[in-house]
Amino acid sequence: MKPERMTPEGRSDLLGEKEHNRDMASNQEEAAGAAWEGADLERPIVGEDPQSQSLDDARHWAGVYRHLVNLEQQLFDVLARMIPTMPNEAQREAEQTNLPVLATQVERFRHRLDYWVKRQRDLERR
Repeated sequence: MKPERMTPEGRSDLLGEKEHNRDMASNQEEAAGAAWEGADLERPIVGEDPQSQSLDDARHWAGVYRHLVNLEQQLFDVLARMIPTMPNEAQREAEQTNLPVLATQVERFRHRLDYWVKRQRDLERR
């Protein structure tokens, strides 16, 4: 049984506990939603218009995604190097949760980069 939360005055803080639990559930829902959105290969970034006919837009978004691929790949590589130095429990957790999320992001950003590079080539031919 978990101990009750107490107010600074030493009284039971049941309302505070409910608010804390609600906040935790909300944070978990947000994290789950972000993970789900991060796995959507076709989801554009805010402000990105995949139907844009502008060559400048295509160049801009190809650059944005090059940076994001590089960032996520570096994070993945750093974590992969760190994992063998961690306690077994931490290794398992990182391998089961962190690495897959980063790998999914790398895949998504590469997919979007490929789209914009192709789009740029198509617009340059016009």
